[in-house]
Amino acid sequence: MSLLNDGEKVAFLTDILNRHIQKLPCGDTFTNYLESICGILKHDDSFLQKAAFANSELFIDALTNILSNQITIKLAIGALIAAFDKVGYVDSMDAAAIILEFEQLLNQMSIEEAENLYNERWAIDKYRG
Repeated sequence: MSLLNDGEKVAFLTDILNRHIQKLPCGDTFTNYLESICGILKHDDSFLQKAAFANSELFIDALTNILSNQITIKLAIGALIAAFDKVGYVDSMDAAAIILEFEQLLNQMSIEEAENLYNERWAIDKYRG
């Protein structure tokens, strides 16, 4: 592959971004972010570039907020282990089996499903007794 000039690099990058965007869910914040970056690269009009840049800033702020508010699987499992330790769970093999099953369940669930399950079974006091 020979070295690309600046125009060819922009066209190549735009093509890559478009292929990635096609693989992502429509209307997703990350998809919107990539589309705004693509808009900066596609347009020669400075007004359209500025608008795309402003949108990209909004989308990256939204992504930052989403990512900073997520509980990772590692944190969730750590919290479960700490809860077992705090209550003095008697059988460590049973606790380990529950933790492994919990980890598998988390890996299968979307964030929305996990939040809905939490709200349904814990936040509204259905299972607290």
